[in-house]
Amino acid sequence: MKRNLFLFLLCFFVMTGMTQAQNWFSYVGDYSSPRMIGIGMPFSWGYMLPASLMSEYQGCSITEFGFLDEGEAQFATSYTINIYLGGDNAPESLVSTQKFDITGTEGDVVTFKLDTPVAIDGKQNIWLTFYHDGSIQYPAPAVADVGNPNSRWVGVDGYGWMDMASVSSEAYSWLAWVYVHGYDWIGENNESVSVYPNPTSDKVNIVAFGSRHLTVLNTLGQVVYEGNTEGNMTTLDMSSYQAGIYLVRVTTENGEIVKRVLKQ
Repeated sequence: MKRNLFLFLLCFFVMTGMTQAQNWFSYVGDYSSPRMIGIGMPFSWGYMLPASLMSEYQGCSITEFGFLDEGEAQFATSYTINIYLGGDNAPESLVSTQKFDITGTEGDVVTFKLDTPVAIDGKQNIWLTFYHDGSIQYPAPAVADVGNPNSRWVGVDGYGWMDMASVSSEAYSWLAWVYVHGYDWIGENNESVSVYPNPTSDKVNIVAFGSRHLTVLNTLGQVVYEGNTEGNMTTLDMSSYQAGIYLVRVTTENGEIVKRVLKQ
């Protein structure tokens, strides 16, 4: 089946607990059991991509997006995608908008090129949002909550934007994908930085020749450690950190290198 093939291609990537297949990103890894969500009226929903994590993609652009077509006629409808720059608790500046149609015939993720690509400056939060006019009861594809607040934003006219978990006892994470053009993944694969043991339950050693500065971010894009480094090896005590994936950003005399660490 198409869905199983696409799911097989997905591999875990560190960015905010997002998944990555080549240059496609989503907060959701397993979408084999989607749920179609609605509130009986027009509404918007979507992701917020924190600037603290998007800084890694400075100079790149979001050029395409993916959306789930359930393959059932009852879900054939029209949507509008709106992408904004800026805003911590609600979108600010609209930079890209376009309508697209879901046919209800594919039974898979379908992709669309953006009429207006969005440049990533690494300094502003990026909001990937979708709008539906309420003409069908359940327009929004989702899965059970993956635990990241930035994956479950919802907006209703007159009420503003909110984290779904703050207003509902049953929260969901939205199904959506974006394609980042122009990123070569050199940082993650660069062997000039060694991180061990990885996974770790306690301390981790970060070896980088010419190391100058170290930043560690959690899956919410929050900086949990930052400091200058001395010498080529830094030992970081992660014993008090919550279990999960962390982004380790090492600044060296030759540039910036990114690694991921699994805290058990």
